[in-house]
Amino acid sequence: MELQIETISFGTIVKDLKLKEYVDSIELYKSNFKKTLELKEETPIFIDTNILLRYYSISFSNRKILFDFFKKYKRRIFVTSQVQKEFVKNREDIIGRFFNETLDKLEENFRDEIKNKVQSYIQRNKILLNDFPIFEGQLSKINSELDNTQKQLTLEIEGIKEKLNDTKYEDEFLSLIQEMNLIAPLTQEDSKFLIKEFDSFLKRIDVSKIKSEISKPQNAFPGLSDVKAKPQNPYGDYLIFHEMIKYMKINSKNAIFLTYDTTKGDWIKENKEPHSHYIQVVYAATGKSLFFVDAERFFDSHLQKHFNSIIPNRNYYSPRSKYEKDYISEFEGFESIIRTIAEFVVIENYEDAPLFKLINEFLERNYIDKEFKREFYDLNYFKNFLIHTYNRSKIDSVSDDVFINFLERLDNAISTMNSLYSTL
Repeated sequence: MELQIETISFGTIVKDLKLKEYVDSIELYKSNFKKTLELKEETPIFIDTNILLRYYSISFSNRKILFDFFKKYKRRIFVTSQVQKEFVKNREDIIGRFFNETLDKLEENFRDEIKNKVQSYIQRNKILLNDFPIFEGQLSKINSELDNTQKQLTLEIEGIKEKLNDTKYEDEFLSLIQEMNLIAPLTQEDSKFLIKEFDSFLKRIDVSKIKSEISKPQNAFPGLSDVKAKPQNPYGDYLIFHEMIKYMKINSKNAIFLTYDTTKGDWIKENKEPHSHYIQVVYAATGKSLFFVDAERFFDSHLQKHFNSIIPNRNYYSPRSKYEKDYISEFEGFESIIRTIAEFVVIENYEDAPLFKLINEFLERNYIDKEFKREFYDLNYFKNFLIHTYNRSKIDSVSDDVFINFLERLDNAISTMNSLYSTL
């Protein structure tokens, strides 16, 4: 008889958590965590979508290292149906962005940070350099060499870009994934039940204050943070969670869940510790432990390597302070609702258009006023300051009061957008 997901669902189990299960689940988790992560046993490894996609956003030398890891453990790696869907949806976009955005940035940085600065130095000191003819000649030679270097760099970048289609359609990593354990999808009935259960959780929380809701004891659940980040379809993580525990229940096995998605707080706490009620829910449902693991620490431990994405993407931004994390996470939700509205009112290129263009379109259609537009520019400027400032001391010098002020203003802006969406 097919296992009914309702019998082991998060919502079903969390309503009736018991003290003995709490003690037993924590003991089992703690006693097995270290040896399980050493990978000496045959514990299944479930991977999040961002683990697969990260392969396409790192350097080619690092890809070889990551590929070898996946190849070595392919028989132990499991890919849920939901992860498969998300991977297929986003794969070609990530590949395209790596070939275009990162390479364009490489050329742009060479021009702005090296070549233009040398030229600027020569122009600013032109009169003085007349007194240093040898040095002036050397600078002129350097400037000429930089011109040739930039031309060569441009040619090499164009040559690499020509390999874009080859990477999309002749991909050894894609072939390797097919050798992993691909989990069949949940039944349509089970998926509908879980979506309904997820929606029922939302009725008990303040959606405008996701971060504070997640931090409350036993309040988090998989996918909670996506209510803001992906308001049209926030159910992915919830489905992934249940695909994993269904497998664990049927096969009576512990499992590892590996993810880069650790800043949102709804898979792992901000301090990288698991939510204890997740441990208890999994144990009550399966009698086993699901080990929630930060991929950054995991690969650092096993491969002595950090696979940092080089695609300029907000989803891979790694802020340090709590307020910084909160602001970036909240702004992702802000952007998401803006793009959702833009799609709803049929604004062309709503997925890729710069946010300020969408905001200007909202203003032209009288959805917002000029005051809100000015507020958006302030909030967006602060977000860009956090993401693009390379001098950490500048960010670290921002006071808590300033962060709190911007967070409050951002919450108000999100509320305004949510109200707009509900009235359209």
